[in-house]
Amino acid sequence: MLDSQIENIEHELGFDSQQQFRLEEAPALPAVSQSWTQSQTSLFVGDNLTFLKDFASNCPNIVDVCYIDPPYNTGSKFLYHDNRKSNRLGPFGSHSAWMAFMLPRLVAARMILKQTGIIAISIDDYEHAYLKILMDQIFGEENFIGNVVVCRSKNGKGSKKSLASSHEYLLIYGKSDAATLLGQPDDSTYNKKDQYGKFRIDGLFRKKGEASLRTDRPNMFYPLYFDPKTGNVSVDPVEGWKIAYPLDSKGVERRWLWGIDTARKRCWKLFASRKGVIYVKNYAGGERLEKRTKVRSLWSDTAFYTERATNEITKIFGQKIFDTPKPIEYIKKIISICGDESAIVMDFFAGSGTTAHAVAELNSFDDGSRRCILMESNSKIPETHSAHALGFKKISDITAERLRILSQKFSSFNFQVISQPALFKEDVTNDVARHVTEGTTLC
Repeated sequence: MLDSQIENIEHELGFDSQQQFRLEEAPALPAVSQSWTQSQTSLFVGDNLTFLKDFASNCPNIVDVCYIDPPYNTGSKFLYHDNRKSNRLGPFGSHSAWMAFMLPRLVAARMILKQTGIIAISIDDYEHAYLKILMDQIFGEENFIGNVVVCRSKNGKGSKKSLASSHEYLLIYGKSDAATLLGQPDDSTYNKKDQYGKFRIDGLFRKKGEASLRTDRPNMFYPLYFDPKTGNVSVDPVEGWKIAYPLDSKGVERRWLWGIDTARKRCWKLFASRKGVIYVKNYAGGERLEKRTKVRSLWSDTAFYTERATNEITKIFGQKIFDTPKPIEYIKKIISICGDESAIVMDFFAGSGTTAHAVAELNSFDDGSRRCILMESNSKIPETHSAHALGFKKISDITAERLRILSQKFSSFNFQVISQPALFKEDVTNDVARHVTEGTTLC
């Protein structure tokens, strides 16, 4: 089923069949995809396509949020193979090989997502347009949620002659029309508080503009009673309280926003100034019910800068051992706008393990029960790279070590490392984990 979907999309895009990416040729991993439930975080080591096929075939529709930061195909000389360019002169030019590499992985990822699931992908200018084409074909144009521009540097990268690029993109799709973003935390100031929580004064209770006169809705003109000391409001008379009518500054009789019966039920949402001007309260929400607003399409928070991520990696490992990390706060925001406190989060280009770190911090902050599925390759790290000098032989060794550090920092955090059969005879660097017969290690 997976292969037929891939072949159909290849045909629609005019690709030659990429036999090296056929899922049916991937080695079978009996029950591996079921093992993720045994731990809060599971790291699958090996070709992510193999594991994605296993998940898609044996336990689809389980993931709430998928975030990936795939190789951008810019030819950079870092840990990942980042130069998948073809000589093809078709409509996608040299981008065809990268698209063919991503296509089967994205098809499988879609099958693993729940119907309400969301996928968010970091990408830069070089492959953005081609990724958008792939996503429209695989997820459907109608399930495109949005494109966020993320500022990653104040000064930009100087890779082009006349332009220093300061941004990249976050492409967001839902699996179906049932998928929706949860919104971002409302950072407005809520400077007042009552027994219902923090609130701010959001607007007049007196109707303004069109159809605001008493004659327009006579039943919405009635007296309110207020306490100038506390700001409390009542529809019914209270001894010692003052009276207010919906009169504007010129004395014109207007009307209230609600009828008297509604106002009686909701008077706790009203606030009166000392002079008797009636306002509507806007509550921030309780401690576990955070007020949220629409997600903005431009993210410029300095906490999302690449420099911040590099400093985080250096602090964790002692030096810069990963070339393209993402900041923890950036991943936390992505996860929080896409899934709730019990979300299953997947990252099949796990890299330095920042997604797991973000999940651990979010769970610690809000007592959440999020779980994380990671996948990272067992590709060897060049001997000339600084990570190799620290004892990391494979890219996945870095990921596993990050998980070990997290298990020491967060008491509730636990993880397992699951490897492809070909790796059973090898040890994970730094004794992070030891392979057992099934290729699974619990930590």
